Amino acid sequence: MWFYYSWDSIMNVKYNPLSYVRNVSMQMYFMTALSILWTATFCGLIAGWTNVIPLIYGHIGFLFATFMTYGVFKDAERDRPKWFEKWNTDYLADRAFKNRDKTKNACRWNLEIEA
Repeated sequence: MWFYYSWDSIMNVKYNPLSYVRNVSMQMYFMTALSILWTATFCGLIAGWTNVIPLIYGHIGFLFATFMTYGVFKDAERDRPKWFEKWNTDYLADRAFKNRDKTKNACRWNLEIEA
């Protein structure tokens, strides 16, 4: 059960520190970015069986991925950081502009009636 709880504490958004980010799309973005980073790291480590150079890149990638994951989790734990507030307001403003009601404040010009 130790393995299960360790896996769940990292990979389940309900339990890992990304749960403090209240925007679900941002949680998904961070988890996807971290998964791509870790996939590239392990691909470099597996390619190390064929040569020494990919193994060195794999180890450097592992260290980078570890510190990157730690940094993302620690940043998400903070109480609403400024970069997240700016990113969230920009995202919501852009989304509201795209989803605006285009029929509101617009009139149809009917030439048969007005002419």
